[in-house]
Amino acid sequence: MPTGYDVIIVGAGSAGCALAHRLSADPARRVCLIEAGGSDDRDDVRQPGLTGSLWGSDVDWQYRSTPQPGADGRRLPMPRGKVLGGSSSINGNVYLRGAAADYDRWERLGATGWGWDAVRPDFDALEALLRPAYPETHHPLSEAMLEAAFQAGHPANSDFNTGRLEGAGWNRLTVHQGMRMNAHRAFVTPIRHRPNLTVLPETQVTKILLEGHRAVGVRARRDGSTEDLHADEVVLSAGTYDSPRLLLLSGIGPGEHLTSLGIDVTADLPVGDNLTDHLFTSIVVTARQPISDRNAYLVEGCVFARSTPDAPTPDLEIPFGKIPRFTPSIAGDAPCFVIYPCLTFPRSRGTVRLAANDPDVPSVIDVACLQDSADLRAMVTAVRIARNIVAQSALDPWRAEEAVPGPAAESDEAIADHLRATVNPWFHPTGTCKMGQGSDAVVAPDLRVRGISGLRVADASVIPDTVSANTNAASMLIGWRAATFFA
Repeated sequence: MPTGYDVIIVGAGSAGCALAHRLSADPARRVCLIEAGGSDDRDDVRQPGLTGSLWGSDVDWQYRSTPQPGADGRRLPMPRGKVLGGSSSINGNVYLRGAAADYDRWERLGATGWGWDAVRPDFDALEALLRPAYPETHHPLSEAMLEAAFQAGHPANSDFNTGRLEGAGWNRLTVHQGMRMNAHRAFVTPIRHRPNLTVLPETQVTKILLEGHRAVGVRARRDGSTEDLHADEVVLSAGTYDSPRLLLLSGIGPGEHLTSLGIDVTADLPVGDNLTDHLFTSIVVTARQPISDRNAYLVEGCVFARSTPDAPTPDLEIPFGKIPRFTPSIAGDAPCFVIYPCLTFPRSRGTVRLAANDPDVPSVIDVACLQDSADLRAMVTAVRIARNIVAQSALDPWRAEEAVPGPAAESDEAIADHLRATVNPWFHPTGTCKMGQGSDAVVAPDLRVRGISGLRVADASVIPDTVSANTNAASMLIGWRAATFFA
C-alpha cells in the first residue's frame, strides 16, 4: 500500500468519515482514512432494531471507567464503535444538533468561528448526505408517552434541530429506508471509487510520528505487521478516549504524567483533561399490555427541560424508551417500558490517562460520575420530572406499576441512593482535547494542536463544553467543518 499522503485521518467514525468526504473532493489531495475496526456491512449494524446486541460485541471497544465513588464504586460501561462508521454504527440512531446556545457558548469560551450562525450552514450541508428524518410511523407506546409529556405541561416542540430545545417532541433518526445511516454509509461509501482516497480498515494506529515539533505521519499495525505511513498533515478523529490516548503515547500531554511513564515530553498540554459525559438512569415500568416490536428504534421522542428555573438552557433530556437497556433487571416476564432521566450539563469533569507507555494497555478513564453534588441534585429533579410524565392519564392503558426504582424510593435521599446504584454515562463523551485559545486548550479554533505543526484533532474531544443533546450530530459537524481549515 502507498505510504505517502497529503492527509492521514485516524478514525473512520462520525467526524473522520465526514472529513474524508470533503477533503478527498479535491482530486489532487491524497487522503488516507484509517480505522481500527472492520466492515460495517453486517446485519446487526445495518438494522436499527439490533443496536442493543452491538454493545459488548466485537464492534465495541468495550471500555470501562475506573471505579466511581459517586456511583457506588462501580466500573461503568462506555461503548465505543470499533468498526467503519465508529460509534455512529452502534449508537441509538438519534440525530439532534443541540441548542443554538451550545455553539454560541463554545465561541464565548474561545472557539472563534464556531457560533450557531456559523455552523448552521454546515449542518445543512452534511444533512443533505446523511438524510436524518422522522420515522413514517411511531410506536403507539411512544405516541402515548409524548401525549403524557404534553399533559405534564411540557410544550410541543415540532423540530428540536432549529436550535431551540425546550419541550417535547419527536427525534430525527439516522435511518434511511429502514436501515442505519451511519457516517461511513453516508459520507464514504458513495465516494470509495475516488482514486485519491485510500481506506484502511482493521488498521490500528499506535503512535504519531514526530520530527521535532512537526507531525510527519503515523505508525500503524495491519495484518500482523507494523508500518510507518507518512503525510503532510495528520488529523486525529479517533474520539474522546482515543485521540488523547494517541497524543499521550506520542509525548503530547501533561508533562508530569508523561514523565512518570518514561515518555519524552514534546508538548506539555492539558490532553485528557475536561472529560465530560451526559448521565442517565432508568425508570422501568411494567406494562398492562404486550409491547410489540413493530418499531424497534431505541427511542423515538423525548422531553427537554430545566433542572432549575434559572438554568440558562435546558439541561435535562428525558427520552422515551420501549425495551429497557442498561437497566436493573426485574423479576418475572412482565412486559416493561422505560423512561430515561438524563443530565446533559454535568459539572463534574473527568480525565483520560495512560496506564503504561504501551498501546496495548487500556487507558485509565475516570468519568468523575456524580463527583459534583449539583449533578446529583439535578438528576433527582430529572427523576421527578420523568415520574410525573409516567403518571399522566395518556399512559393509563400501558402503565401497571413502577418496578425500578419502585414506589419506596420517594424521598430525595432514596432517589439519590437509586442514582448512585444505577447511573451511567450516556456514551456521549466530549472535551479531552479542548478547543480554545487559553492555556487550558489543546487545539486552536482551526483544530491545530498547540505547539505542533501538521497535526489537528477533529472529533468530539475538541468540544470545549458539551452540547445539550446527543453528540453524534456535533461530531459529524466537527469533521465536516474541519475541511474548511485546509488550504
